[in-house]
Amino acid sequence: MFAKIKEHLTYYLSSLALLNAAVFSGFAMSQAELEEIVVTARKKTESLQDVPISVSALRESDLEDKGVNVFEDYLLQLPSVTAGGAGPGTSTIYIRGLASTTPNLTTAGVAGLAPNVSFYLDEQPLAQPGRNLDVYAADMARIEVLAGPQGTLFGASSQAGVVRMITNKPVIGEASANLEVEGRFMPSADTGEKVELVANVPIGDSTAARFVAYRDRKGGYIDQVAGTLNASQSARFRAAGTVRANGLPVAASRAGFQAGADLSGATLNNAVAIVKEDANELTYQGFRASLAHEINENWNALATVAQQTIDADGVFFVDPNLGDLQIQRYTEDVIEDEYDNMSLTLEGTMGDLDIVYAGAYTDRTSDQMVDYTDYLFVGQYLPYYICDYYVTYTTYAPGNVPTGSCGAPTY
Repeated sequence: MFAKIKEHLTYYLSSLALLNAAVFSGFAMSQAELEEIVVTARKKTESLQDVPISVSALRESDLEDKGVNVFEDYLLQLPSVTAGGAGPGTSTIYIRGLASTTPNLTTAGVAGLAPNVSFYLDEQPLAQPGRNLDVYAADMARIEVLAGPQGTLFGASSQAGVVRMITNKPVIGEASANLEVEGRFMPSADTGEKVELVANVPIGDSTAARFVAYRDRKGGYIDQVAGTLNASQSARFRAAGTVRANGLPVAASRAGFQAGADLSGATLNNAVAIVKEDANELTYQGFRASLAHEINENWNALATVAQQTIDADGVFFVDPNLGDLQIQRYTEDVIEDEYDNMSLTLEGTMGDLDIVYAGAYTDRTSDQMVDYTDYLFVGQYLPYYICDYYVTYTTYAPGNVPTGSCGAPTY
C-alpha cells in the first residue's frame, strides 16, 4: 500500500519538475526574444524601459501587423487614448478622459478652445482646435503617447499629454524599395484598395533621400435610408411632454413658442432624404519626400516636404433609432481636407549639449459641407425663415389659425 503511494508520489513530483522546467525554459526563451523599443519621448533617444514617465509606443511592425493607417485606428491601439469628432480630419484627442471641450459632431472650425493633448509629427506641433491633422501613417517608425502633463518639453496644448508620429528617416548608404498593394472586401459594404510605395536612395557618401507615396480608398459601410421631414416637427411647435428621440419628455420650460398649434391649414413641404448605400466612402492620398545629409560627425540635417488630401462622402456616425448602420441625410455631406507641409531639422552636439532646431510651415485648407437639417429639432426660430408670415405669427392670421406654406427644412 505504502509502496504504491510512494510510487505515485514520485511520479507526480517528477512530472511537476518536468512541467516547471518547461515553463521556465519557455519564460527564458520569451525573455531572450524581447526586442528593445527605442523612443524619443524626452527629446533624446532612449530605451522605453529606461524612460521614467508613462510612455506607450506602437512600432512600425505593430502598425503593419494590425493594418493601422488612419487617425482613429492608431489611437484605438493606444491605452488611455481616445478621439471624438465628426469624421476624418475633424477629431480631438483625449488622454485619460481629460478634455477642455466636447467633440463637435457637426462642423469643427478653427475657432474654439485649444486642445489639451498636443499632436506632433516628428518635431513639429500640429494640434488645432477640433481639427487635428489626420496624418496617414505611411512609412512610420513608431507612434508614441506621453500621458500626463508635458508642458516642459512640448509647450502649449500638452496638459493631458502628447501624441507623436515619428517618420522613417532616409538611411545613408542603403538602397531599398517596397511596394504594397492591398484589396479589401467587407460583407454588406463597399470594397476598397490601397497602394503604397516606399523608396530609399543613397546620394554619395553623406546624403540619402527617402520617398513615400500612397493612395488608400476605404469603401463605405453606412447606408443612407429613406425618410421625410417638414416644419411641423420643429421645436417651435413641440408641446411639453412630447417624447424626444432620446426617450426623454420635453420639459414645460422647453415647450415651443407655438406648442400645439393647429397646422392643418398650412401647406408643409417635405424634405426628402437622400437614399444611398455604403455612402461614407473615404480616400487618403499623398506623398512625403525627405533628404538627409551628414554635415560632419557632429551635425546632420533633414529636410522634408509632404502633401496629403482627404476626400470623404457621407457621415461616420449612425442613428440608433434606425436599422443597423443606417442614417437619414437630406443634403450631401462632403469633407475635402488638404495640407502641405515643409520642415527643416538640424541636430548636433556642442560640447556636452545636444542641440535640435526644428522649423516647419504647414498650409491647410479644409472644406466641409454638412446636412444641418437636424437643427429643425433644436432651433425654435427656424420656421420664421422658411414659413409664411401667418404660420409663425398666428395672432395676425385670419381667425388666429396658421395659414400659408412652409418650405422644406433642407440646409
